[in-house]
Amino acid sequence: MKILFVCTGNSCRSPMAEALFEARMPESWRDSVEASSAGTAAADGMKAAPYAIKALAGIGVNLHDHRTRYLTRRMIEEADLIVAMAGEHRDEIADLVPLAREKIVVLGEIDPRRDSPDIADPIGRDEETYRGTRNEIDELTTMLIDYLVVNYDLVK
Repeated sequence: MKILFVCTGNSCRSPMAEALFEARMPESWRDSVEASSAGTAAADGMKAAPYAIKALAGIGVNLHDHRTRYLTRRMIEEADLIVAMAGEHRDEIADLVPLAREKIVVLGEIDPRRDSPDIADPIGRDEETYRGTRNEIDELTTMLIDYLVVNYDLVK
């Protein structure tokens, strides 16, 4: 199964979600579930945002090697599930590949208690904001694992 996390610049939200998901996913999934990330307006090859790297390092997750990728039609078509960080990303993905709409979920939609499904973009904000975004995404990626068990018949 291929899971693609998508945000705007692929420098903070989606790479944090990818790295947190990979760190939290069950060991039994390692050979069958592949996570990646991309951005709807990313410049290829840039490093992750420094505060994103630092926020994840604070909980033992490495984001140093991440390089940004521009979202392509091929990435969308090859993904089994696309996890968008905000509704605007779902719309941009569906504009590129209309048939992909059925395999897109906004990460915050997994938690019905939330007021908004969107993960706010921390770019340009302070380190504390990035830690808050990390914590929000971390909680939701844990819920995403349960979502995959229920909706995609994966076994923990």
